[in-house]
Amino acid sequence: MADEIRNGDPKVRVVRLLGHRDDAGAWEIRDFLKRSVVEFRWIELATDEESRREVGQSDLKKVGLPVVELPDGTRLFGPTLREIADRLGFVAKPKRRQYDVSIYGAGPAGLSAAVYAASEGLSTVLIERSAVGGQAGTT
Repeated sequence: MADEIRNGDPKVRVVRLLGHRDDAGAWEIRDFLKRSVVEFRWIELATDEESRREVGQSDLKKVGLPVVELPDGTRLFGPTLREIADRLGFVAKPKRRQYDVSIYGAGPAGLSAAVYAASEGLSTVLIERSAVGGQAGTT
């Protein structure tokens, strides 16, 4: 189970990402979680003993790394970014058929425009391909 506690609140758990340090998929997931402002804990698995202790599988090569453990304890083995986003509840499809304002890009300007449009009562959709914050969020 995900047992990391944030801010002393036992109800708030963080995502755990388990993988090998040389795994490109693990690095891609780490980058995605950071850019999406998802709190997570990176756990490097280098030996069969670490794999047995953390994942319950003693053969590190057969685990299906990387492993993403969600706050509810669900484990995803070798997931895609889309699978992770879906499980974290990220919105992939618009709720409405039509909006007053559509903003493409959730960088600083897009976020500001969305806040101003919504504060004026306009139905607003903000669309971002990768993660909120744009280039400013990664620097």
